[in-house]
Amino acid sequence: MSSIEFPPIPEDQFELYADLYAKEGRAEDLERHLRILIRLTKSEPGTLEYAIARDDQNPNHYHVFERYTGREAFEKHIASQEFVDFANSGALAQPPQPKFLHALRPL
Repeated sequence: MSSIEFPPIPEDQFELYADLYAKEGRAEDLERHLRILIRLTKSEPGTLEYAIARDDQNPNHYHVFERYTGREAFEKHIASQEFVDFANSGALAQPPQPKFLHALRPL
């Protein structure tokens, strides 16, 4: 299992947002792990969206937005070897503080 702590995971469909910060000199290493995760999610059932962007003003800062069908899909994602490798890579300057969200739906 990964070294990243998560708040209680919702059972139903949810979104996740997190800010990731690379240690000085490790942004390219972190980005390599993130690109591997992006590739992985293309084949993961239950992953509805997986978008990661590098901040234009701070190249050590990455913005992560994910959407899952529910808890089971997310737990499979974070149990993958690719996620564990990312979480334990040592490239993160600080542990992320992921937030689980529920998107607004139209009236």
